[in-house]
Amino acid sequence: MKYAPLLVMLVCFSACNNASQTEKSATADSSAATIKAGPSDKYIHTFSDTALETRITEALMKLPFVKKSDAYIDSFSNHTHGIAFMMEEQKENEVSVRAGYNGGERFETYYHFIVDPKTMDIKVYDPVEDKTLTLKEYLNTR
Repeated sequence: MKYAPLLVMLVCFSACNNASQTEKSATADSSAATIKAGPSDKYIHTFSDTALETRITEALMKLPFVKKSDAYIDSFSNHTHGIAFMMEEQKENEVSVRAGYNGGERFETYYHFIVDPKTMDIKVYDPVEDKTLTLKEYLNTR
């Protein structure tokens, strides 16, 4: 007798979700566009100046906090990945570089650098403050 209310609730919940096996599931949205997979569907980033790309990558890998992030990514990826860099084409006198983990589903940005290709001056963009900091300013905020 003391389990009667529980039994009534169980019967009600199971009856509410008792859909017939012969009913059709929701029909497809006829307004949805058909997307065909093709070679242009994958994002492939290429940087035209490979010598400059190498110089920038080497300069960034010398930074202690980038080395620490590289070791962290290496450890959780079972020693299969390190830190990855995604560079945008040079505009004006700067190259925008995002550094982070390049996973199978997305690129996770850890740092956003602004590099002057002539002087190799490195600055860090702080999205919280929405401003660009020098390395010294960035290290002081950490």
